[in-house]
Amino acid sequence: MRGQHPANTRVAAFDVSVFRVPLAKPWVSAAHAITHHEHILVDISLEDGTTGTGWSSTMGNGGIAVAALARSYLGPMLIGRDIHDHEALWNELWRRSHQPGPGGIAALAVAGFDLALWDLRGKLAGLPVRKLIGGAADSLEVYASAVNLHLSDAALVEQTRGFLDAGNRLFKIKVGRPEIEDDMARIAAVREVIGSRPLMLDANQRFKPGEALRRIQAYARFDPVWMEEPMASDDIDSHARLAAVSPVPIALGEEVSTRYEFWRYVASGGVHFLQPNVLKVGGITEWLKIAHLGNCANLTIAPHGTLESSIIVAAAIPGCYPVENIDGGSFMDQGIAEFSAVPKDGRVALSDMAGLGVVFDRAALEPFRAGSDTTVLLADPAAFYGQD
Repeated sequence: MRGQHPANTRVAAFDVSVFRVPLAKPWVSAAHAITHHEHILVDISLEDGTTGTGWSSTMGNGGIAVAALARSYLGPMLIGRDIHDHEALWNELWRRSHQPGPGGIAALAVAGFDLALWDLRGKLAGLPVRKLIGGAADSLEVYASAVNLHLSDAALVEQTRGFLDAGNRLFKIKVGRPEIEDDMARIAAVREVIGSRPLMLDANQRFKPGEALRRIQAYARFDPVWMEEPMASDDIDSHARLAAVSPVPIALGEEVSTRYEFWRYVASGGVHFLQPNVLKVGGITEWLKIAHLGNCANLTIAPHGTLESSIIVAAAIPGCYPVENIDGGSFMDQGIAEFSAVPKDGRVALSDMAGLGVVFDRAALEPFRAGSDTTVLLADPAAFYGQD
């Protein structure tokens, strides 16, 4: 009957679970010391039993709260709804989570449902989601990245040589040590290993405006592709002033959550490489809008992190920068997936599996399940400097 949705496209049930997975080696930047990743898995079942799985992830901070928001407040909204109403569903989820805050935990909670809904649409269509959103590529180039500010110069060189030997052509390292001389020595050591190949630098919002300009002027001699997150991402005006005089292009977006914030960056001229993170903007539905916004300003889109979701959206954006492959950050690296993306020789092949192309290993995840009463002591980045 007209106006009624078929049973096989209506949501019957959902489940949300969170897992704290220990990293094989700690990640240390100027802002964070990361010992675990938290993965929030969202399963949505249709009335005919078809199930879609989405996810969201944190760097070990806030995942339990994300799961609570998703489970108690957002998931019940979807029961009985048609999964093909994806724009309406995304907007309702975002509006309902806007009051506690439109970004951060709220965006991560929305992302898990958004990805699960896309997984279902792909499965019902018999197509990978990358095809549903217009992706034509069958493989993508990746760049080798690592959260490695704590490593000694010798260990950093060894890590970089390993990335180069594995077939990578593009590289990113962390900067933001307290003393600029330390940063300069680290960049010089990496440049010696990789030669003239592209090198990106990431400060994880370490500096205030004056110091950011001073550091970038010093780093410029090494010809970096970009300087990522030089200052607090909330400070759009300072980024606009910095971008106007910086000898190195500015990249950011990892900590920017809404299209409105991204538009302010684009309109102010405060960014040259736009780096929306699929999970932190609320999923694929919103990421595509932000990417097209950047395209309208002729900016290069460079998806941030989250390899498994970034390769899906990057395939649909012409001229997208190679996708970030963070050492130890993929689901396969962490041993929690039966099937997922595996970069090789600096590229990643895109799956033809219907849906998102990820099958989690539930048995491997189970020992890391976190409860609502789990407590976490966050580490100090400075405590790791100089450790290998």
